[in-house]
Amino acid sequence: MPPVRRTAASGGHGWLLRRISRGDDYSGDLFGGDHGRSLPDDALSPVLARLPTAADVVRCAAACRRWASVVAKDAAVLSRTLAPPLQGLTLGFFHQPDGATGATPRKRKRLSSNDDSDTAAQPRFFPSAAAAGLLGLRSPSKTALADAVLDDQGRSSRLLEHARPVASRNGCLVVELRRERHTEGLTLCVVNPMTGDLAQVPPLSGSDKPGDYACALYTGHDDLVSPPLSSFFFRVLIVYNRRSSTVLRSYSSDTRSWSAEVNRSWGPKVSSEDLRALGQSIVLRGVAYWPLRRTVLAVRIDTPEPAELRMPLSGTSSLPLGWRSLGVTPDGRLTFIDAAVCGGEYVTVAARAFLCPKAGEDDDGGGKWETIRGNCIRMTQLKLRCRDRDTPYEETIKLRWFCEKSGNLFFTLGKGTRSPGAFTVNMSTEQVEKVADDVDGLLHSDRGSWPNFVGYEMDGPTYLAAVLSGRLHSSNLRH
Repeated sequence: MPPVRRTAASGGHGWLLRRISRGDDYSGDLFGGDHGRSLPDDALSPVLARLPTAADVVRCAAACRRWASVVAKDAAVLSRTLAPPLQGLTLGFFHQPDGATGATPRKRKRLSSNDDSDTAAQPRFFPSAAAAGLLGLRSPSKTALADAVLDDQGRSSRLLEHARPVASRNGCLVVELRRERHTEGLTLCVVNPMTGDLAQVPPLSGSDKPGDYACALYTGHDDLVSPPLSSFFFRVLIVYNRRSSTVLRSYSSDTRSWSAEVNRSWGPKVSSEDLRALGQSIVLRGVAYWPLRRTVLAVRIDTPEPAELRMPLSGTSSLPLGWRSLGVTPDGRLTFIDAAVCGGEYVTVAARAFLCPKAGEDDDGGGKWETIRGNCIRMTQLKLRCRDRDTPYEETIKLRWFCEKSGNLFFTLGKGTRSPGAFTVNMSTEQVEKVADDVDGLLHSDRGSWPNFVGYEMDGPTYLAAVLSGRLHSSNLRH
């Protein structure tokens, strides 16, 4: 596999560089004619922390490489000292309409490279209010992802046409490539829309080709006090079925190779129905977690070969698949979340239990689920009474994606409800934001589009540190 590709084109690269290329250079206003060159690095950081917004810090970091290095080095401190602090950033979600991904993984439809119809659309991005303020992305876009990754001629890359988003983590997104030349196997691509970084993973074809699968992503920023500022390290984990067992396999960007298949060790084969519905994984301390019926699938992902960890066999709910999700408490514990309808009128969500590991087993599985009481969030502003009385409630609300950095939970309402669309609710502050309307009826179509719904977020330090990566990229292109 070739190394990570930094795509080149005129006019900026990645969302962050496009944003700062339109901003002003404040260095002269802040420091006078010498642009702060006379100040040592340890004096620059406190000055930058006094800027009004994070966007101002990013624009100053774009002024020169030294400033970008200072911001990246002190990103964790700056993100805490800004007013308000720059913490977890829920930036929006990616969605691929069903029409572009109608083929199953076992029998993928051949999608012509000459197809310029609407089915050739890139994954759509629906920005949140945070993305509007920090990145200038103010409306849903069919081209935002492609615009972040440009080819050498400056045209939007067609590589991502028909691509299906399958996982994301801390600014990086995993998509399944589905153009004609990629349909004979499973080809995944990891892209960072903020910086324009893109890496194509070697395909799994022939006897290695999986059927239905679930995917998790582990990045170089996970669980590190001082993450690598300019590296694009990642590890991709997939879970899928063979004839007699559920197997695990991972790809690591440092070795540029897939691991061998590893059989699931602590449980039976996951049913095809449950495997197709696994959806998002929560990654904590190097372990990826997916909700199953009354239990959790846990796989260590921070090792050269994946390994399943033993989990309690009960303690979580067997509610309909769209009504349950895993999450993370503010103090970093795995938690189980479910949804309900209160009085047939409005939506409620609640964290029902958290995983309490056994002594000495914090990173090795085991433990039990402890019940949480009195933690129900009642969203009375979202009337759920359906216009269609025959529609069951389990088809009106679906929990889609939990944002680990911010504590926001994405969910959608549809099927004739009075407030159709995509929303977030913060599990700590209970603040609700509507992110998107039910555009074209695709968020809740009869065909079911939720496997193609992937939330997108990053933490404050990663957002600020991304400036250095983009600044170095831009400088290299000019030379």
